[in-house]
Amino acid sequence: MKHVFIINPKAGARDISEYLINTIKNIFSNRQEDYHIHITTGENDARDFAKIYCLDHPNEHKRFYSCGGDGTLNEVLNGIVEFDNVSLTAYPCGSGNDFVKNFGEIEDFLNLENLIDGSPQKVDVIEFNGRYALNICNLGFDGEVAYNFNKFKRIRNIKGKTAYILAVVYSLFSKMSHKVQISTEDGVFYDGKILLAAIANGICYGGGFYCAPLAKVDDGLIDLIVVKKVSRFTFIKFVKYYKRGVHLEHPKLAKYIIHKKCKQVNFVSQKELSVSFDGEVIKTNKLNFSIIPNKIAFVIPKAK
Repeated sequence: MKHVFIINPKAGARDISEYLINTIKNIFSNRQEDYHIHITTGENDARDFAKIYCLDHPNEHKRFYSCGGDGTLNEVLNGIVEFDNVSLTAYPCGSGNDFVKNFGEIEDFLNLENLIDGSPQKVDVIEFNGRYALNICNLGFDGEVAYNFNKFKRIRNIKGKTAYILAVVYSLFSKMSHKVQISTEDGVFYDGKILLAAIANGICYGGGFYCAPLAKVDDGLIDLIVVKKVSRFTFIKFVKYYKRGVHLEHPKLAKYIIHKKCKQVNFVSQKELSVSFDGEVIKTNKLNFSIIPNKIAFVIPKAK
C-alpha cells in the first residue's frame, strides 16, 4: 500500500510541514511500505493533486493522509471519492478539526505512527450539487459566518480565532433570516423563514458546535437540523445550548427547532444563501443533498 501525505502549510496557526516531513521520513525508515509527500500550493491543490495521483496510479492501493483542517480534508475527499483502491484519514492540524471528533479525541489522530497503523471504517458521504462533504453542510446564519470568516482571515495579522469572532459579530448585525422551502424524500415539510439549517453526517462543526448530537457517520441517514427565525436576543440567549449539543432535548427550544432524519433534502430560496460544507463556502439558491452510504473508507488510529 502507498501512503500519500498531503500537507497544507497554511493550515493552523503555524506551518508544521517541516516537522511532519521529518516525522514521516523517520517512521518509514523502519518500514517496508512506500510513501509520497505533497505540499499544497493553494486553494484546490489538494483536490487536484489527489485526483491526478489516483488517475496515474489506478491499480495501486493508496491511503491518503489529509494534513490540515476540515477544509483540506474536504478537498482530498473530493479528489479521491470516485476512485477504487483508496482510503482516507486526517492528521488534524488546521483551525477546524471537527470530523475526527466523531471517532474520539483530536489527540488520537495526532499520533502519526498509530494513524499509519490504523484500520479503515466505511463511512457515509453527503453529495450535493456535484460536490461531496464528509461532515456537515450548513446554511443561513452559519453559512454567513463561514463566508465572512474566510474574508476576515485573508486580512494580514488576523488569525483563526480572531477572524471567527469578527465573522460572528459582523453576521449578527446583518440579515439573520432567510425564506426557504425545504423538502425531503417524503415531500415538502417546511416553507418559511429560518435562522439556519445543518445537513449533518457528523456531530459537530465550527470548532466544537455540536449541532447534530444524534448523527452517526455510518447509518446511511442525514440528520437535518432546522432553526426557525428567532430574534437576536433569543439567539444569543440559547446559542450555548446549541454549542453543547443539548438543544434537541431542551424544552424551551422545542418550538424553534426541527430535527429530522432523512436520505435526501432539498432547499429552494428566492435569494442566494451562503452554504458552508466542511469549512468551504459557496453561494446558491438551490441545493439538493443526498447521503451515499459506505462511500469511503476512513482510517481510525490504532488504539494505544
